[in-house]
Amino acid sequence: MTKFLAQRITFRNGERHSLLQRVNGLPVHEVTLYLGKYRNKGRAANTIHFVCSSLGLLYRELDAAGVDLLERLAAGQFLTAPELDRIVTAARYRSEDLEGESTESKTNVIDIRRIGIRRNQQQAERQPVDAQTYASRLRYIADYLTYISSYVASTLPRDARRDLEADAARAVTAFREHIPEVSRRAKLGARTGLSLEEQNQVLSAVHPASPDNPWVRGFVRERNWLVVVLLLATGMRRGELLGLQIGDIHTNQPKLNILRRADAKEDSRTIQPNTKTYDRTVELSPSVMRALQAYLRARRSIKAARAIPQVIVSEDGNALSSQAVDKLFKELRAAVPGLPVTLTSHVMRHTWNERFSEQAEAMNLPEVAEQRARNSQQGWSETSNTAAVYTRRHTDKKGRELALKLQEQMDEKLRDDTE
Repeated sequence: MTKFLAQRITFRNGERHSLLQRVNGLPVHEVTLYLGKYRNKGRAANTIHFVCSSLGLLYRELDAAGVDLLERLAAGQFLTAPELDRIVTAARYRSEDLEGESTESKTNVIDIRRIGIRRNQQQAERQPVDAQTYASRLRYIADYLTYISSYVASTLPRDARRDLEADAARAVTAFREHIPEVSRRAKLGARTGLSLEEQNQVLSAVHPASPDNPWVRGFVRERNWLVVVLLLATGMRRGELLGLQIGDIHTNQPKLNILRRADAKEDSRTIQPNTKTYDRTVELSPSVMRALQAYLRARRSIKAARAIPQVIVSEDGNALSSQAVDKLFKELRAAVPGLPVTLTSHVMRHTWNERFSEQAEAMNLPEVAEQRARNSQQGWSETSNTAAVYTRRHTDKKGRELALKLQEQMDEKLRDDTE
């Protein structure tokens, strides 16, 4: 199978973009044109890359089926129902699980004894993506098929153009019917923050002086301690943490700025961590500030790190990647028994929001004031309702307490009925 790979590129001005390339390095021209509309709209680099990856899946599956999309459309014909069904099925699975789907050769001779074995192996090894990813893939593929069929149809004679557009419209409509509805009602098992006991477990294990600390080298211990402390203390996102620069730290006050720097030229990382929310200033407690200052002293000992502005760096002085933070939490989960298997950097954000709710309740803060204060600290708009996603544990607890209060009001009547 010809490989079609979604490749990230960085322009001289720092802008990140993506291209769909063949194994020989040539980009797929029509996909480049299509992705241009997302670039012109100023869509995030990660969004553009996801679209590009989805189209890579489309082209790999068509290539495996022996279909050249442009040639087919130029002949005035659209994809058939079986070909579209093949794409629908492939979109359910992780892209890496489909790498072995290539046809064995261009020959028509196939060893029938191997078909069942290969099929069983593939089904056993495949891992499905979540419903939201599956739905997004199908939406982008459907939109692209509409775009490319109209693009090619415009070059055909009038009758052929009309027939192709009609066929494409019918087929894409049928294709869209496969897009699943992502339920917003399934709340059981949704991500929540850490309990107080779990927070203490994490902080105890990650402390640089802890015998349970899973990392050996001193700088890594200081850095990972700061990563966990800042995430828990401020509720910032992983991308916001990795985007912090030395100049964002106030020199005379325990504060730091969280700023949006999409496509920053001074950031050499191909996949640039980004701030999704509004710019804001976050105050730090004396103990958090001490942890930050201790880390900065250790950072200054790394010569290469002095040449870059990013605060959080690797041992070799490069800006730390998002994958490195994911690895940090994976190693932490493996080293500390009893921690949730779902523990990630984003769980820290949930934890902060739940603690914020508890503190607001203890201070008898009015609901409107709490919402505005939270939105300000998290970089959301004043009217944002995003907090509901991050406060499930606290909301569930209050709901259970209120429900039991209602039942307690019935206790006296129930006792009377049973006597």
